[in-house]
Amino acid sequence: MSIRIEKLKNGIPVLMDKIDGINSVTFGIFVKTGAKNELNGEEGISHLLEHMMFKGTKTKSAKDISEIIDNEGGIINAYTGKENTVYYVQMLSNKLKEGIEILTDMFLNSTFSEENLEKEKNVVIEEIRMYDDIPEEIVHDRNTALVIEGVQGNTVLGTEESIKGITREKLVKYFKDQYRPENIVISIAGNFSFEDISELLNEGLGKIENILPERKYDGAMKIKSIENKINKDTNQVHICFNTMGCSLTSDIRYEVAIISNTLAGNMSSRLFQKIREDRGLAYSVFSYTSSFEEGGLFTVYAGTTKKDYKEVIEIIEKEFDDVRENGITEYELQKSKNQFLSAVTFGLESSKGRMNRMANSYLLYKEIKDLDEILEQIEKITVEDIKKAAQNMFDKKYYSKTILGNI
Repeated sequence: MSIRIEKLKNGIPVLMDKIDGINSVTFGIFVKTGAKNELNGEEGISHLLEHMMFKGTKTKSAKDISEIIDNEGGIINAYTGKENTVYYVQMLSNKLKEGIEILTDMFLNSTFSEENLEKEKNVVIEEIRMYDDIPEEIVHDRNTALVIEGVQGNTVLGTEESIKGITREKLVKYFKDQYRPENIVISIAGNFSFEDISELLNEGLGKIENILPERKYDGAMKIKSIENKINKDTNQVHICFNTMGCSLTSDIRYEVAIISNTLAGNMSSRLFQKIREDRGLAYSVFSYTSSFEEGGLFTVYAGTTKKDYKEVIEIIEKEFDDVRENGITEYELQKSKNQFLSAVTFGLESSKGRMNRMANSYLLYKEIKDLDEILEQIEKITVEDIKKAAQNMFDKKYYSKTILGNI
């Protein structure tokens, strides 16, 4: 794999992975800002800004932006997370310049008009209401907001109240403070030549000024050991059972991922088998980690019934305790390693996957971690390493749960 890194004249890094033998390319702009960068009263502004970036520039309407990409047979999209906001286009290799020009125009010339802002605020509020009507969706946001003390508990969508309070002045200031070269990484994967686009990038995104932001936020994070009950008229009872996870750069991040995979990462995992297959107590059972630079939360979710939810909680807690006391088996460890290898391999088979991997690595480490080194590090993990990590994670002082339903 040949990965190259260049920098634009304002310091923005350009990460490149040239893939021969294909006729497409994925071009992404990653901005290191998201829900956790939002201050009181501006919750949801990162996501709202992402929407507004598509609502017109000085020379193009929102319709123009989508039509140009559609006419070229490309795909343009974006998403907002807790720590990053990402914009990307997927194009045929000979149409890459058109894709770059559109995203560059959005970054340099978006108007953020008052009229469009009011319309889009209503759209986002409807999105919030839509998720409020889907209990299995909102329980996760409610859970992190209640269990994590700190900005990491902010929801990506924000609240109706916070969205209504975002003015054009607030939006433009957030854009200027956060969308600056220090926070931006460009990532490109596919069949292309940097020499063909270097001038276009420098004369476009290379012109973004690197100004110091006028905002500060407290990144301190704490996991609260509490039980939250949210009464809602639902047919199911939705459970998030949590303990302490780990940060994105933690030395035990791969051990935590293996534990998650073993407990509820797939259909043959322990909790899926015990809760769904053996007892028929739930349809959906899975685990995941919410990891940040400052720390993390490990969660098992299950959708069950009012009659059975207490038993489900008991099974989850018992399994946590068992992994803490006894670890996992060699068979479980090797199965997880095999799945990691497959996931990495599958990711390398798409230009979008390669684009994401490079950018996420660079945003965290200021370098692109070598895949062979990562796989070697995973391969060296032993059952003793897993047990040691589990003894830190599965301490009852970190346990918490959020239960949503008609209880």
